[in-house]
Amino acid sequence: MMRHPEVGVLAMQFETLRPLQDPDQLLVIYRAANTETQSALDRLSTRAAPLLPR
Repeated sequence: MMRHPEVGVLAMQFETLRPLQDPDQLLVIYRAANTETQSALDRLSTRAAPLLPR
């Protein structure tokens, strides 16, 4: 669980992947654990969209 100052609590799931070719590297993938968190992340992404370069 994380707390974001604008959207509140975010429940996240994660998994880690370690490439066979380079076991010293680690890729961590986070995703929403429930629909409330997904909605909060969607709201944040729409707020950030105007700030992204085109």
